[in-house]
This record gives sequence, C-alpha cells and structure tokens, in this order.
Amino acid sequence: MTGRLAGDEMRGDRAPLTYTTGEWPHAAVPEASAPPGVHYSLALARALDDAAKAQGLSHRGASLRAGLNATAVGRIVRGEVYPDLATLARLEVALRTDLLARGLFREVLAEPERDV
Repeated sequence: MTGRLAGDEMRGDRAPLTYTTGEWPHAAVPEASAPPGVHYSLALARALDDAAKAQGLSHRGASLRAGLNATAVGRIVRGEVYPDLATLARLEVALRTDLLARGLFREVLAEPERDV
C-alpha cells in the first residue's frame, strides 16, 4: 500500500467529466471509481456556476474578472479540466466567495468502496 487513494490519478489523466454520468455540473454523478480530484472538480464547478449566475456574470465574464483566459471558467464548469490552486484563488478573490467547502474530503471518503 502506498497511502494513496484507489484511482487517485489527479492530473494528466482523463478529464473529470469522463468519470461521471449526467450533465455537468449540476446533474453529474461521479462513478464509484472516480479519483478524488473528480469530486473536488465537480464541487468547484457547481459552486463556480452558481456564483457567476448570482452575480449576473457569464462564464466568460467571470473568467475575465479573475484575469484568466476567457474560456477558463466554461472549461471548469463543463468538467474538461482540473483547475490548479492559483486559478481557484483568483476566482475566489474575483468573485469574493468561497468556491470549495471545507471538509470535502469527508464526502469522498464516505463513499462506498473507497480504499485508503
């Protein structure tokens, strides 16, 4: 045992959306074998989509407000990429909101058949 979670290929692997069923972000459900990064990406995509809408921003508008490439938020919300911490920080500051809930790891670990 390496101390890693089963299936924890976080980056350089398939896009988050490929580990889910249903439409991203709000109707997507992760597969049991989805790496932890998929759960985090999904939670971020939902919060980011909601925050942009609440502020009357398009995905492009939220991207530009955060100083990101114009397509960045759309790609995150569609589950096409795993955003890095710098991107998360820029989005939270620009939108003045928390995008990832504390304790999200508890939800990942609570899922059945998760080997730690």
